[in-house]
Amino acid sequence: MLDRRGWMLWATMSVVATALALAVPLLYLPLAELAATVEDTLAPQHAYQSLVGLGGLVLVFCLYAGLKHAELNRMREALLREEQETRDVQTRLSELSALFNVSTTLNLQLRLEVILEIIVRRVVSTLRAQQASIMLYRPESGLLETQASYGLESEFARNARKRLGEGIAGWVAERGEPVLLSNESAHPLALHYKSNRNITSALSLPLRVGERCVGVLNVNRINHPEPFRDHHRDMLRMFADHVGAVIERAETMERLSSRARELEAANLRLAEMNQLKDVFLSTASHELKTPLSTVIAYAELLEENDAELASEQRGEFLRRLRGEAGRLMGLIEDILDLSRIESGKLVLRRRPLALDEVVRSACESSRGLAEKHGAQIALEVRDALPALPLDEVKMRQVLTNLIANAIKFSAEGGRVEVRVRRDGAWALVEVADRGPGILPEETAHIFELFGQGVQGRGGRKGGLGIGLHLVKRLTELHGGHVGVNSQPGEGSTFWVRLPLALADAVIPEAEQREAA
Repeated sequence: MLDRRGWMLWATMSVVATALALAVPLLYLPLAELAATVEDTLAPQHAYQSLVGLGGLVLVFCLYAGLKHAELNRMREALLREEQETRDVQTRLSELSALFNVSTTLNLQLRLEVILEIIVRRVVSTLRAQQASIMLYRPESGLLETQASYGLESEFARNARKRLGEGIAGWVAERGEPVLLSNESAHPLALHYKSNRNITSALSLPLRVGERCVGVLNVNRINHPEPFRDHHRDMLRMFADHVGAVIERAETMERLSSRARELEAANLRLAEMNQLKDVFLSTASHELKTPLSTVIAYAELLEENDAELASEQRGEFLRRLRGEAGRLMGLIEDILDLSRIESGKLVLRRRPLALDEVVRSACESSRGLAEKHGAQIALEVRDALPALPLDEVKMRQVLTNLIANAIKFSAEGGRVEVRVRRDGAWALVEVADRGPGILPEETAHIFELFGQGVQGRGGRKGGLGIGLHLVKRLTELHGGHVGVNSQPGEGSTFWVRLPLALADAVIPEAEQREAA
């Protein structure tokens, strides 16, 4: 409409100028005739000057009107551009607000970091900016921390932290007021303006939920000919208020989801532990009842037939009684040790010992079990090792468990090899058998509590399922670690590594007194 009126004005002016130009000659001819009548010699000259002057005035008027019209057109175009930009910004921000309103109200599936990344990217695109970042306020630390950054030189904003009142973001968060800065800004925060980064205009707005500030949105134009205007700030302020609510809902959902995952994992662990408890109780009852039943049976035989039994029979019964009682005591000790370890009450009584002697003692104490299963134990000490500070009882328990495990899974007449050697900076003890071996997927769990499994190869019972777990925990208390190398059908080799650096370790006084 404004351009049409301008052209109508220009056309009217042209008609007036043309009329004036036509009127001048019409006026000039009567004047010339009048001058000839009165015989005035100056009249033609005066008429000519009037004609030229009138034409000049018309020309000046036309030029002035043309300049004003061009200026008016420029103003109109600038107003149209600004109006169009305002409409575009409003439309795109409305679309963005609607997008997040739908995403958070209806499905609530987006994670917080994804939401923040979308926000900074869309803000950069919508405001024709070059960089944007979002800092969230953490009440527990009292810091604003950058959680999302996008655009040119975004690396400057990543991992940034500010306290309330510190810098531009801290000032905005503390006051709850937006700030618009440029090169010529007279705002007190101008001293924080980073002109060395070629930021030509900057907007910082608080992200609020009610009166509470949850973060700050920073938007920068870099090397941009046009600075941000007040309408950019006003539009972005309305959007920032909505973003604050989106962030709070996303954080709430994230906390709820995290808590739900924790509860689900806890329930799963409880279910697994409950199942393991049932397996353990049923297995423990069997493992404990077997030697106890034997003890009771032999005790009854001795009591009822004491006068009729020969001394050799009585001695055999007593040996079996002692063996079963020892087995029962070992099972109880394993359970008690596990309880002490889990509660952190187990204390090692360490003193300098030759590792090969401890291994030899464990082999000797396991020969009775080996003979019962028709197996052989072969000990090989390859290298001389320094004395290490060990708890003799617990380390022998570790080795006895490994040897007993190898015997149980060896075939009739099988051979269990026990090797002691140096392996770099470690003392290494290996217990190898020629049993059925272990599947690869089972080796990752075999040292876990009840991970040995109740059912062994060939239908054999694997015990309570705490022996190998005790081996692992007791070895770790000594500063070492355990492992297994196995192939199905080719046997297994369990190993214990202890650091030779322990030889130079000083045994604490309390442990020396315990050992004494």
